[in-house]
Amino acid sequence: MGNLQSIENKVKEIIKSRLKNQEKINNINSETPLLSLGIDSILALSILVEIEEAFDIEINDEDLNMDRIRTIHSFAELIGSYV
Repeated sequence: MGNLQSIENKVKEIIKSRLKNQEKINNINSETPLLSLGIDSILALSILVEIEEAFDIEINDEDLNMDRIRTIHSFAELIGSYV
């Protein structure tokens, strides 16, 4: 699962599975700002754990900042650097 598009699709799938707001789910795309999804810290942690398990990686804490994971695309790029 190394190519960026497949990583992006998996990230979107994981995030969508955790959201409750159907309108937000329907409007998610690669450039969706993660902060616009209303994800609180508990939900963010559970999404992160599921992503790490799905890709069999452990993301370094210093990489978990909004400069690196501003959008779904940038989050997928970060994950891609680990797989």
